[in-house]
Amino acid sequence: MKTALLSLSALLFAGSALAADPAFPKAPAGKVTLEVWSWVPGLDKTVAAFEKAYPNIDVKVTNLGGGPQTYTKLLTTLKAGTGAPDVAQVEYGFVPSFVDTGGLADLSTLGANNYKKYFVPWTWGQVSPDGKAVFAIPQDTGPFAMVYRDDVLKKYGIAAPKTWAEYEKAAATMYTKSGGKVKMGNFYATFAPWFMALAWADGGQFFKRDGDSWVQTLNNPSAKKVLNYWYGMIKKGHVGTIQAFTADYWNAAGAGQVASNFEAAWGPGGYAGSMKDKGAGLWRAANIPQWTASNTVKSGNWGGSSSVVTAQSKNKQAALLFSLWLNLSETAISQNWTNGGLFPASDAGLDFAILKDKTKNPSKFFGGQDISSVYATASRGVNVNFQWAPWFPFANDNFNKQMDLMLKGKLTPNQALDAWQRETLAEAKKQGYTAR
Repeated sequence: MKTALLSLSALLFAGSALAADPAFPKAPAGKVTLEVWSWVPGLDKTVAAFEKAYPNIDVKVTNLGGGPQTYTKLLTTLKAGTGAPDVAQVEYGFVPSFVDTGGLADLSTLGANNYKKYFVPWTWGQVSPDGKAVFAIPQDTGPFAMVYRDDVLKKYGIAAPKTWAEYEKAAATMYTKSGGKVKMGNFYATFAPWFMALAWADGGQFFKRDGDSWVQTLNNPSAKKVLNYWYGMIKKGHVGTIQAFTADYWNAAGAGQVASNFEAAWGPGGYAGSMKDKGAGLWRAANIPQWTASNTVKSGNWGGSSSVVTAQSKNKQAALLFSLWLNLSETAISQNWTNGGLFPASDAGLDFAILKDKTKNPSKFFGGQDISSVYATASRGVNVNFQWAPWFPFANDNFNKQMDLMLKGKLTPNQALDAWQRETLAEAKKQGYTAR
């Protein structure tokens, strides 16, 4: 693996790829224009590099900002049969809902499976659930690791926990020694994917396609184990429940009142950007605690997205080429990390030198630690069999309702999960899915 990023001119010499890049599909002979919908910051700069490498392909990028409005517009165009882009950015959890519209191209017919080996294994499962059809190219990921205030843990004589038993003990110690002023961690009660990532790390499965039907198990054993574990600490006051991404959370974390948390690979960038000089240099990252002590790290994932090619595209081969280059070339991966903080789905990309730059955030905010290596280990330890269902948007919202009732003492953890399972399953059937 190269130890330094090559110059842009070397990258683009004669339109060739880096030696570390795979051999991409041949570009079409004629002039092609691709329309791309994405919310990645600075993607226009990455596209400029692609257009220099492939001068017969023009790429028009439209940034719709991400979120519900982006998906609503894409869904509308797919159902209408007109107006869709050639390539669109879609989060892994929402890919199945677009697949079910029939509006996505099966990229296996264009040779996409030849590139499976270049991606971290679990990411390919997100875009090719049956291992045959391929409905997207993995882009970025959010493997889970623990982030913590090194100074706070040392102040209270606590070593970074390696198991969940150690974490629970540390939470009790922190509470006692600080007089309840410092919480060891924080439970994100309004983000189902955060909770699901913790269960995912334990092998939890929430959805599974079974032929033409689905099996939903939101109240699976791993989910129950994880929720009961956290609820026990919440009830004792050992961990908090401050809402994620709020001023309250950043203020508490910056003041050292929250000593640790569990964040996706894109999380540390948010810490650096939101807390700025508060706690700068004092945070560290470590492997997520394991339920059983082991040298093997098992992790889950929160977030991440892919590049889909729509069935409406008249330039599918060029769209596939762009999607592969965008997510496998060192040029694109490096720029997407620098400009947008995207943690790569490319296996080789996990070791690129630019991710390990300790002089820039987020590593700089984390005391100059090479946090990308921690997250690379996490990514390679994510369970490959995890699946999402087309009705996940409802499940995502309903989770908040059940957690609110649980935190108010109206439901036990098991009752909350059973209600989540029951109400979401009813919605799936209401939407016309055969599910059990």
